[in-house]
Amino acid sequence: MILLTRYIPARRRRDKQPLSGDLIHKVTARLFPKCSDYGINSYEEIAQELAKFGILNRGAFTRLMKRHRRELIRIDRDRLAPGEIKYFCEIFGEAFVKDAIRRQYWFALPAMIRMAMELQFGEDVAVYEDVA
Repeated sequence: MILLTRYIPARRRRDKQPLSGDLIHKVTARLFPKCSDYGINSYEEIAQELAKFGILNRGAFTRLMKRHRRELIRIDRDRLAPGEIKYFCEIFGEAFVKDAIRRQYWFALPAMIRMAMELQFGEDVAVYEDVA
């Protein structure tokens, strides 16, 4: 007896992959400019945050990021106010800030993901850093 299995297209199989930190980085790095892929980042925490909102696989994550891609790039390229430039030069160094302004990028990939979540799900998603 021959058991026939139903054919599942490769794209559908790929979209069903469960999210992991490496997969989140891989998808995001393909969708956004390379200059936004900087710093030492852990995407495992982001995977847990996405799971809280029902984004559990590659397909759902890719749709989220593509839905807000243009808006995220526009936000990333917005001009900084002179006071912000001065403040960020003190924190990150003048060379980094000048390069970011010249190449029109500011946010790293994890920030882009969190902004997409905020655009999709509202302020409930926002993660604020406690300043002591």
